[in-house]
Order: sequence, then structure tokens, then C-alpha cells
Amino acid sequence: MRRFLWFGMAITWAWAVSAQELSGEPDTVVPLPPVAQGTTSEIGRGPSGITQELARDEAALSRQADGDELSPLQRWYAFKDDLKTRHNLELGVAYTAAYQRASDDIVGGSKGVALLNDLFSYLYLSPIPATPTRDAAGGIFELQGTWTFVRPNTPNKGFIAFDIESRHQLGTDIPPQNLFLEAGAFWPTATGFGEFDLAVVALYYEQYFADGAVGIRIGKTLPFAIYDYLSLKNPKTDFLNASFTLNPAVSWASFGFGIAGIVRPIKPLYILAGIHDLNGGPEQGIETFFTDDEYFKAVEVGWDSKLSFGNGNIHALFWDTDARRSTQTPASRGVTIGGEQEFGRLLPFFRYGYADGAGAVLSHLVAGGLGIKDVFGRKTDIVGLGLSWGRPYLDELFVDQKAAELYYRFHLTDEIAITPSIQYIKDPPLNLDTDDLVLFSVRGRAAY
Repeated sequence: MRRFLWFGMAITWAWAVSAQELSGEPDTVVPLPPVAQGTTSEIGRGPSGITQELARDEAALSRQADGDELSPLQRWYAFKDDLKTRHNLELGVAYTAAYQRASDDIVGGSKGVALLNDLFSYLYLSPIPATPTRDAAGGIFELQGTWTFVRPNTPNKGFIAFDIESRHQLGTDIPPQNLFLEAGAFWPTATGFGEFDLAVVALYYEQYFADGAVGIRIGKTLPFAIYDYLSLKNPKTDFLNASFTLNPAVSWASFGFGIAGIVRPIKPLYILAGIHDLNGGPEQGIETFFTDDEYFKAVEVGWDSKLSFGNGNIHALFWDTDARRSTQTPASRGVTIGGEQEFGRLLPFFRYGYADGAGAVLSHLVAGGLGIKDVFGRKTDIVGLGLSWGRPYLDELFVDQKAAELYYRFHLTDEIAITPSIQYIKDPPLNLDTDDLVLFSVRGRAAY
């Protein structure tokens, strides 16, 4: 019974992770966020940060008019430019769709379904369909913006940022982020493409001091978008597999109220720290931060390099998660070391994560890979290859899982990008019927 319960806790964690909704990523690859000027954020360093996504989507757009008449799209850009010039208000709207198909279904077909349904009944979870699906499709609508009303265009700026999103299925039984359980993998193979109604998923105020060397953020935010920086942890346009995006060796909190800050004692060095509500969610308010006393805490120490052949970053993230009464998840803690370095068009990266406690599904994660930019001379196109190995926290019950992912992102227009990808899973721990799992994916993103 004890092993059965631990098994259930691991599946519950994985299911909860699949329900965490992660915000979007940029359409162009810029390995490091700009210094705190304009409306960019040093706290939301990751490519999923609101200000980073707005800036990079904007950089991909064309402002050239065809003749004297402006098209509706060019009028939209003119309207945005006017808001930015007159009111320091920046807006962006985007839609991303993804389809993924697995080569096999869960744990040996009907026997595996019966086994997991017994477990899910014990845990009061919804049953899996009698015939598991191999296909999943979903979409993400997002409206993001920032309003800089304190000392705009200076290092000591202050601004409000918001993110309104809807995530949904597109004609399939499940959203793509849940397909990993149907296929028998141990962590998500389509991070972020979950399901929730239109909601304000992020709303916070951010203020800088001391010529941008100190900053603080207060409000509803997403820890994933703040810590463990990598340029290509991008579920909308770059990697999909959680070993390269989410990091399953961290017991993350979802969208919720939090306080985070950054200090730069010297320009290349930064210290990033925060405390975040464990019981938040995309459609929830902020009250549980003040009533439940269950938190995700993190401290990241990093170094940004600016070399003649490219920019880079190396960091160490130390995190601690309280026990959660609602899910009976034990407390956990861990450390992740990661980094990347540009070499011209090449962008190698690595990540190692260690977790102690059942809050994270993996006790060890090793991941790394390579991005190749300016493919075929197209500056917004990129090829990414990643390899990973993960050891489950319950290693006496489950074998280690290995994963690889290859994708190619190319732009049809300035606004529209297409990203086909393929993943290979070796020894999926929850699939008793196969040692080799292949998943094919295609994504489309339109950002305006």
C-alpha cells in the first residue's frame, strides 16, 4: 500500500504539472534579456516573461507600408505605435496552436488503463478513457501588455504588466499537455498546451532603483518565467519536452501571487530571489498566498557574459517547496545548475537538476543541446536539438527515462511561424508495452 500511495503521489504530481499553464515565449532568439532599459524586465529574465515576449515579437514585425494606403494590419501597428509614443502602453496579441501524435498508447493498452483507473479511483481522479488516445491538439490565445508610468525610458522605471490567456482543446479528447500520460511518458511532452477559460493569468507591478541595479516585482506572476533562465525553454516556438522547458526536477508553483526581486552588485553578477503561492492557478485569485501559508521559495545566483563571439549565462537555482495539505504532497527542495553560451550562430546549453523530496517527479535531471540560428540565412529561423536523462524520485519502482527532441522553426511571414518537431522517448516508465516512443508535433504561432 505504501508503494501504491507513493506511485499515486508521483502520478498526481505529474498530472498537476500537466495542469500548470506556462506563459509564452519569444519569436526570435535573443539569449540574454536586455539591461533594464525601456520596458524590459530584469526579473522576468526568461523568454516567457511578458516584457521579453512583447519586445521580441515587436522586433520581428515590419513597419513598411505598401503604397499610400495602409492595410488593416498596418493600421493596427500604427495604433500600437501611437499608444507606446503617447502613453507608454505596449500591447501584443498572439495565437498558438499545436498538434501532437504519439506512436503508442499507455502502459500496454487495456490492461494498463485498468491498472491506472484503479489508482485514479483511489486518488479521486477522473478515469482514463477505455481506449487511450494517441492524438492531441490545443490552442493558446494571449493578450499581453505593459504600462510604464513611472520614469519611462529610464533605468529606474516602474510599470504594470498583464497577461490575459485562454487555453483549450482543438477537436481532440485531451489537450496536448496531457498526452504524455496517455502515451506512458513520465513528464510532459507538450508543455503549456493545457486547458482553462479566459483569465488574467498575470498582473503585477515592477519597480527599479539605483540605476536599474535593484528591482522588485509584486503581484500575480509565474515562477517558471522568472527562474532557471534558458533562451530556448520555449513551449510555443522552441522546445516542447519538459526536460528542456519546465524542468521536472523542480517542484514549481503555478500562476499565483508572489514577490520577487533582483540585485546586481556588479553588472555581470545578479542575485534573484522570491516567494510564491503554491496554491495559485490561472483562474484563481491571490487570497491563498495570505491564508494557506504554503510557498515556493527560490534564490538564483547567476553571471551574464558578453564576449566577442556572443552572450552567455550561467546560474545556480536553489529552491524549497513547503508541504501542501490539499494534495498531501511532502515538502521538497533542490538545486539546478544551468547555462548557455553563444558562439556566433551556435547556442549550446545545459541543465542539471537535483531534487530531494516527493514534490518533484525527478530526483536527477541532465539535459543539454544546441540551437543553430540564422538557418538558410533567415535570421528568425532556428533548429534545436536536445538530449535528456531523468531519474524518477521513486527509482525503485520506475526505470530512468531518456528523451531527445529535434525541431525547426521557420517564419512564413514576419508574424507567422511554423515549428515541426519530433521527440524520441527511450524506456517510458509508464508504458509496459514498448521501450521506444516517438511523438510528432507541429505548431503554428501568429503574433501581432
